[in-house]
Amino acid sequence: MLNQCIAVTESLKLEHIIFRAYPTPILRLFPRLALIPTWRLTVGRTPDWIKGPHPDYIVTCGRRMAGISIGLRRISKGKSKTIHIQDPGISPKNFDVLIVPSHDKIAESEHNHSNLVLSTGSLTPLLKNQIVKRRSSMIDRFGPLNKKQILVMLGGNNKRYRVTNRDLEKMAIDIYEYAKEKNARLIIIPSRRTPRKARNVFERLNDSEKHFFWDGKSNNPYPDVFSIADEIIVTSDSVNMVTEACLFGLPVLIAYWQEEYGRLGKFHKIMRDGGFTQTFSHNPKFNQPKILDQMPKIANKITAVLKNTRTNLKSDAEF
Repeated sequence: MLNQCIAVTESLKLEHIIFRAYPTPILRLFPRLALIPTWRLTVGRTPDWIKGPHPDYIVTCGRRMAGISIGLRRISKGKSKTIHIQDPGISPKNFDVLIVPSHDKIAESEHNHSNLVLSTGSLTPLLKNQIVKRRSSMIDRFGPLNKKQILVMLGGNNKRYRVTNRDLEKMAIDIYEYAKEKNARLIIIPSRRTPRKARNVFERLNDSEKHFFWDGKSNNPYPDVFSIADEIIVTSDSVNMVTEACLFGLPVLIAYWQEEYGRLGKFHKIMRDGGFTQTFSHNPKFNQPKILDQMPKIANKITAVLKNTRTNLKSDAEF
């Protein structure tokens, strides 16, 4: 969530300061309570950044932060323009700009809200040209690239399901067999949500192959490792990982722990239909993958919404 906020500020070329807010439990559930004068926004002592001076922009992310955004907009008397990311579960009218992924249900009401900005997947601060420049340092770390390099991004448990031992075994076997067929090296990067047993499962299948599994003891090669990848395999559970993988114009294969339904299922359909990803299989027929570099376009849309807001305010004042 923090990375998505940073992505917005950097795309708008704004200097930013990061504050960690802890909204009251009742405000998390009912964010519109922040519209009430003197309503407490945070747990404990009121932090100085709420008292002012107030910034030109406030960027928040996630349903829990919606009340903070609404409250700061009220306290600043509209001086601080609010940009909120992800569906807050309330009307977009409560924010100056609301950014939501196109697979969210609220995206269907885009034509009813002029301040609604849609993204494809999540927002990322990653810049392709900066990462490509770090290729030499990755070659120094991983040695000569005398075979195809397949980057594997492992997610894991989430709100929808728990990754079972059977899921892990099947995933590992499929990925290692795929690498063997291609005579490729795997560079496997687990996430915080990857089950601890994953390392044992993947390394047990390694045999004499010189694959790489990041164990957390050395510096994380992510995201610079994108610069030496020829293909990318991403597990199906993470919108963020899939979105970031599609920035580089490489084949992105989605490996499913289990079948995805609902919002996530819709997200994967959007990505497949858009030519950004395809389902992992042993004999994929690669089409030329599309690059998902959406932050400049989103920044332009945000700027247009805010400009339109100022114009409307000016017109109302003149009237």
